[in-house]
Amino acid sequence: MSDVAREKEDPSSIERLARWTLAPASAYRAERPLQQAKLLILDSIGCALAAAASGGVQNVVELAHELAGPPEATVIAGGKVAVLNAVLANGALVRVFDLNDIMFMETEGHLVVGGHRSDNIPVGLAMAEKLGSTGTELLEAIIMGYELYGRLRALTRYPCAFDGTSVSGFVAAAMAGRLMGLDGRRQAHALALGACRCLTPRIVRQGRLSAAKSIANALIAQSGVEGALLAEKGVTGPLEILDVEDVGLQIFLDRSRSMDSLWAPLPSRPEIMDAHVKSFPCIGTAQTTVQAALQLHPQVRGRFDDIERITIFMADRPFVRDQQADLDRRYPQSREAADHSFTFLPAVALLDGELTLRQFENSRWNEPLVRRLMQRISLEGAPDLNQRAPDTMPSRVCVLLRNGEEFIAECIYPPGHSGENGLDSHVVIAKFQAVAKPMLGPLERQAVIDGALGLDAANCIDDFMALLACKSGNGGRSARSTAGSAKAGS
Repeated sequence: MSDVAREKEDPSSIERLARWTLAPASAYRAERPLQQAKLLILDSIGCALAAAASGGVQNVVELAHELAGPPEATVIAGGKVAVLNAVLANGALVRVFDLNDIMFMETEGHLVVGGHRSDNIPVGLAMAEKLGSTGTELLEAIIMGYELYGRLRALTRYPCAFDGTSVSGFVAAAMAGRLMGLDGRRQAHALALGACRCLTPRIVRQGRLSAAKSIANALIAQSGVEGALLAEKGVTGPLEILDVEDVGLQIFLDRSRSMDSLWAPLPSRPEIMDAHVKSFPCIGTAQTTVQAALQLHPQVRGRFDDIERITIFMADRPFVRDQQADLDRRYPQSREAADHSFTFLPAVALLDGELTLRQFENSRWNEPLVRRLMQRISLEGAPDLNQRAPDTMPSRVCVLLRNGEEFIAECIYPPGHSGENGLDSHVVIAKFQAVAKPMLGPLERQAVIDGALGLDAANCIDDFMALLACKSGNGGRSARSTAGSAKAGS
């Protein structure tokens, strides 16, 4: 059926959704959501710079440069490449150390992880640079992307055989199409094409974790952007993909729930206001566990051999219980598994009094003392923690010594938690200063901070992106020439 004929019929769900992704909304230009988006951009760039300095996903970045193409968009800590290659490289850099943002959401009455939606900020940066978009247009696309991600995740079947990042096929296409100024018809085909390639099996985030954990969203986002670029040239996608039975996406999205929620008006408090910044390079459900363990470090320092038992009490939720029961995470054998391990993370935090990228060097999870502490850890659920913090993943760490002494610490809300007014800018800036230091000197870091926080006044983002093309600084190392880099999957 031609598009002209379709216009005489009721629009499909994907067409309704496309119109929503292009529509203006006052919440997109409200002060607090704009400030939240700027802070999340700054945080994401810090995550990417940290990865570039240490050689994270070095092989993915190398491939982006080898494929090159027209100089349309900047690879963070590198030169310019074609926009699709920049989306892949920067998406991997932002995600690889599990240091970017985290969100939570309610599913069937239980709090679960609602994704790392800053995974798609590289889409906005790359497309805005390619197209010469204003800073405000970039910020609006990001706010819309966060909202769409959440709405799609709310319709996702739970439990599901597919990873939550699958929704980024829609989100990346929608963000790209909005920045490109596509009309409703072409935007619908962009979303349909993005949806065709989106489904990713959940194994990428379970069992013996591989590099796919770090690049899954980048691959999906790259495909989504490609869908928008194809739609601009008139390529069509299956507009019934959200509506037909058996051969659509019903295996992933639950059509028994109201699809109207996808294109409902934007609320005054959009989803982006509930994005939290991670303080530590690890899984979001362990942020409070690490913080509590760090609080106990001064009390147990030098007494590690005297520890009889360590009990980790976490929010008593099905999602957390599933993670606690994952045996491959209990004794990790890779960097990817270690930053998802509820035993390694508190053990090394107790030992070192910090959890930074340094704690993952030299395969610390195989160190005898670390393994002894891991063996003494038991994982429990604590319903009282759910009641005290129903919107987050709180934790309590109890350390019992052989002489009967017991030390207890709790963390209900980690430092990067978004409150009523969103993120604390001081927390985000302090984190950026710390993680970007290996790549950028003090003046360079301040220039990036000022540039990110001033994006809403930028006529285009070229000058800002030029700040990110650093090859080295302050003794930092080039993302393309790091000696002995820790490649993804190593």
